[in-house]
Order: sequence, then C-alpha cells, then structure tokens
Amino acid sequence: MKEVLETVIKQATKETYGLDIDHFTVEKPKDDQLGDMATNVAFLLSKALKRNPQAIAQELAQKLNDSRFSPQVAGGFINFVFSESYVKEEFIKLLQEGEAYFVEDIGKGEKLQLEFVSANPTGPLHLGHGRGAVVGDVLANLLETYGYKVVREYYINDAGYQVYLLGLSILYKYKKLFGEEDEQLREVYEREGYKGKYIEELAKDVKAFYGSSLLQEDREKAINLLKDYGVKRLLEEIRSTLDLINIRFDVWYSERSLYEEGKVQEVVNLLTQKGYTYKKDGALWFRSTDFGDDKDRVLIRSDGTYTYFAGDIAYHWEKYKRGFDKVINIWGADHYGYLPRLKGALIALGIPENWLNVQFVQMVRLFSEGQEIRMSKRTGEFITLRELIEEVGPDAVRFVFLTKRSDTPLDFDIDLIKKKTSENPVFYVQYMHARIMGVFREVNARFNMQIDRKELHNYVSFLKENQEIRLIKKVLLLKDHIKEAVLRLHPHIITYELLDLAKEFHNYYNHYRVILEDKNLMFARIALLKGIEISVKFALKLMGVSAPDRM
Repeated sequence: MKEVLETVIKQATKETYGLDIDHFTVEKPKDDQLGDMATNVAFLLSKALKRNPQAIAQELAQKLNDSRFSPQVAGGFINFVFSESYVKEEFIKLLQEGEAYFVEDIGKGEKLQLEFVSANPTGPLHLGHGRGAVVGDVLANLLETYGYKVVREYYINDAGYQVYLLGLSILYKYKKLFGEEDEQLREVYEREGYKGKYIEELAKDVKAFYGSSLLQEDREKAINLLKDYGVKRLLEEIRSTLDLINIRFDVWYSERSLYEEGKVQEVVNLLTQKGYTYKKDGALWFRSTDFGDDKDRVLIRSDGTYTYFAGDIAYHWEKYKRGFDKVINIWGADHYGYLPRLKGALIALGIPENWLNVQFVQMVRLFSEGQEIRMSKRTGEFITLRELIEEVGPDAVRFVFLTKRSDTPLDFDIDLIKKKTSENPVFYVQYMHARIMGVFREVNARFNMQIDRKELHNYVSFLKENQEIRLIKKVLLLKDHIKEAVLRLHPHIITYELLDLAKEFHNYYNHYRVILEDKNLMFARIALLKGIEISVKFALKLMGVSAPDRM
C-alpha cells in the first residue's frame, strides 16, 4: 500500500513540476486521526520550486485523487486515507493467499553473510550478547524470507591473549585445589585473570579428568592445554544457551585458523604491496588516517605479534573471498569507534565501502521490584543469558529484546514480563492470537465446521464498523512495515506494529461479539479474525516467537 502511494506521488510530481523526487517519505502519521499515511514531498518540492509547501501540497492533492485513497492537506503534509473498497479488496487477497501475501523477493538470491554474537569463549553469555543474538537471528529470518541467501556465522575468538588468560586462570584454580600456590600465576591472575565461579568449576573438571598429572607439567604447556580445554567447554556452554533461545549458526569460524593458515600475514603483505603500511618504532602500521581514522593503527607489534586488528582485517578479507555480495555484522555499541579503521582497511584492499554493514547493539539492564539487578542471587556474579531464559522463557526474552531499536539501551523488567496483563507486551500480543483461536474452537464446537480462509472472502463486504475497517488497515499495513524492517535492518519495527495491532484488536474483541444470529455478519467477523490470525502468526514466526492457541 505504501508503494502504491510512492508510485503515484512520483508520477504526479513529474507531471506537475517536471521533477524527479526520490527522497520523500511516506509513513504512518503520529496521530491516526490524520490519516493512514502521510508524505512530506511538498516540503522537498518547496526548496526546489521556492514556493510555499502548503500551496504545493494543495496542487498535488488535486492531482492525487484516486479511487484507492483520498488526499487531505494539513500544514504542508499530504495525508492519505485509503478507501474502504480498496482495503477490502486487499484483505480478500490476504485471505486467499495466506502468509504468501506478505512476502516478496527483495533479495533476488543475493548471497549475504550475517555474523552475530561472536562472544569470546572465555565465559558465559551475558544479556548484551543475548540481545545481539536475537537481533541477528531475526534479521536472518527476515532476509531469508524475503529472498536473500543468508549464511549465519559465529566468529570464535580462540586466539590471542584473552584465551591464554583463560588457560592461565584455569591452571591457577586447578593448582589451588591441590593446595599449591604458584606466585607467578597468582600475580597475573589477580591482575588480569577471569574470576568467575565457572573457572573454579572448570578447574574441578580438569582435576577429575587429569588428576594431579598437570602439576608436574611445564607451566606454558599446561596453560596451552587448558586454554584449548576451556575454549571447548565454554563453546559448548554458549551453544547450549543459544539452543535454549532457538538460535542456530551455519558456520563457526575459528580465529586461530587465520593464523595457522597464514591468512593474517597474507593480508598484511597485500596491504604493504598496495603501499598502505609503514614501519615505526619496530612495529608495522596501517595508514588508517588515509581513510578518515583519527590515527594510524598497528598491525604487527614490535615483538612480532599480530594485533587483533590485523586478524579482523584478514577475517573480513576471507569473507569477501568467499563470495558474499554483502556482509552484516552485529556488534556491541562499545565497538562503534572500531568501524572506521576496519572499513578503511577493506577499502584499501579494494572492497566496496557499502559491502560491510554494521548494526550496533546497546546493553540491557535488568530490573525487579523497581531496582536494577546487577548480580545473580545464585552465583553472586553478573546475570547470564541462560539464567534470564530459564526465569522468563525464550519467547519473552526474544520479544522484549526487540521492543526497542537495537542501538538504544533497553530495560528488562522481570516482574512485568511475568504478569498476565496488558502491561506485559509479550502476553498482550500472544493473547491476541490465543483469543482468536479460542473463537475458532467455539465456532467449530457449535457448528461442527473448520475455518477455511479461502471460503471467508465472500463475507468481507459485510464488515461495516469503523473499528473493523481500522483493524483491516492495520493488518494490511503490517506488510509495509515488515518490508521496511527488511530494508532498514530494523526488526523492532515489527514489534511496534504488533503491539499497536494488539491494542486495536483487544478493544474490538471486548466490544463486539463474533458468534451471532446474523450468519453473514458472523462469518464476516470470523474472516476479520482469520486475517488477523494469519498476520500475527507470520510476524511472530519472523521474530522466532511462538503463537500459542491457548493461554
């Protein structure tokens, strides 16, 4: 429906003013009373024509009269109200086509890689990781549904100093179990080591498996052995936590493999050949200031070791060589400043600037009884993603993580999410589906009939109430909003629209009966509910949230 308006607006501006306008908006006005959609095209034209936007809007409105909608001018904006006949025709299409009504081939088979979570395997997943996981997973669902070939990838940071510290921390705690104090280990552990109870548990498992044999082992050899052991075990924990929230990956890509296969040195050599590196103070530097960075960055330290930046360039070069048309990374907001230098390195390698798209995810704060919860009652440490899932369930976690734009902070109120009231956004939307299915069960019980969407379209014409027409419009416009979520990579848009639809639906349900003496009107309202049910179920499926039949 949005595309219909965009097409006729472009045509009218071309015919009236001889101008091609592309950057105008067509979107839902903040106040529903103003119309179904509104455009700012008159304001853009006023700059080019040097005329009052209100006058331009009035001229365009006369050109834009159409049987499908009526334009109305307010303060330079042109507001549109879709006609009842048009929305009913579209609603009939929805009933006939089912979920297919919402889907179009936007991606055209474009090969796209989506890398998300990629948390260091040095501890359990926290809530920020979980939010990134949900955002990435839902984006993958959306992109796959709308015609892209998506590869979901987890980059395993199993190389470098952080995993060395993991092995060191496990060895320190392992030796403590035997009453042995290693002063050299203790000094590093207290300064930089991992302090969580999970390290103590890993150390106990090591003791059970190896006995005391590692006490006699060379320290560095023992650290490397336990580093690998710790990464393996923590990756198992990460996988099982993601399984709880129904998130899967196609590829688990090892950072270590980049070094072992010489790919990091290969990309450093390539940058050097292209003239983008220089030596200073014994280190090798990348000229990232050539690409807008505030300073140049080290690729190889003076001690001969690679920086994380060098490995990251190699990883993205590998992605490019694997033939992805585009790559989307989901990063924590603390990595925001890292993007310019990485994009600069990729441009230096000849990769198009728009090949890499990064979506940033802000942290999550957890609340109960009005107070922020910083520590787990069970472990005395930070709340893990696993604990939150076990407390409120995967549906609630996924839904709430999508209630705001990912690049804005999110507060998660556990007490609210446990309520079975309209205050709980997850319950509010899922209860809409459950109520509809309850009506269908009642119809089946009374009349011994199953609801067939393809037979219901004959009754749509009997829907006359204003609230019924508003509900139809919200259902149809959901198609536009889901497409917008795909194009802008903003899955929270779907959540917003589902909550808006739920508010309208519950109000309707509380004021209008469905099972009536008047069979035409009864089947018309069943048709309305069927269209809503199809839409809600489809949107929740994209979000990875269940649509329960009973609650």
